[in-house]
Amino acid sequence: MFLLLIIPILISGFYVCNHNLYYFYRLHRYEGQYLYLKSALLGFTCLITASFIALLLNVLIPETIFNIPVDIIAFIHWLITSAIGNSNIDTKQLSWVILIAVLTQITGWLWVKISFFHIKWRESDVEKSKIMLMSSILRDSPLDNILLESYISETPLMLTLNDRKVYVGVVASLGEPNESEGMDQEIAIIPIMSGFRDENDFHVLFNTDYKIINKDLNIVIRQEIINSATEFDFDIFSEFLSNRPSKVNSVGHAVTIPLNSKYFFWKS
Repeated sequence: MFLLLIIPILISGFYVCNHNLYYFYRLHRYEGQYLYLKSALLGFTCLITASFIALLLNVLIPETIFNIPVDIIAFIHWLITSAIGNSNIDTKQLSWVILIAVLTQITGWLWVKISFFHIKWRESDVEKSKIMLMSSILRDSPLDNILLESYISETPLMLTLNDRKVYVGVVASLGEPNESEGMDQEIAIIPIMSGFRDENDFHVLFNTDYKIINKDLNIVIRQEIINSATEFDFDIFSEFLSNRPSKVNSVGHAVTIPLNSKYFFWKS
């Protein structure tokens, strides 16, 4: 009879995985049997909690209050007996199974609500709460960590893509996670300037300045095409390039470094 509790265990565990942000943000890391076992573990935790609550209710709640029957088990037993009549089923045991199954689902729902209020208590702002959760998840990867730091502190980064395209900008969004991918599968940056790496010596050559646009642009980049990422300091980069001679490419454009500016341009 109690094998019927396997279904509410899996349902409550799956609900917690999908709606508790502490687990949902990590859901993409659980695959195959590990995901099943994780859901089962969370569901089993809900079951143990629900069973303890059911026992407390059975012990602490009297059978009647002001001559009104409040015995939950007796009420469920009466409903089952009224529905199926006399049979070989142990209706008393079935009553306990139904009560524990229902309390298991309620426990999962309460777990999600408590975690939500806990997040809001720690950080009243929704975006800050997301950052708090992201920081605990993404710090195990150097690339994820540097993208997160740029997102939090608005530090400019220089991103080199697989096709040698180079962007300098600030991470504006790390996206939202789903069941199969994390929150960093795509990032949006506010570009400051862009260019490419020379195919021969891989020096960075900038040819686009986004400062001339009066509003911020967002460029979405898949993380899988990012070849390298580093913090970008304009003063250090200006000093570094000022010690290099101007470089002329095959179409007659030269890299120039205006020392009175923090931006670098192509000039004919």
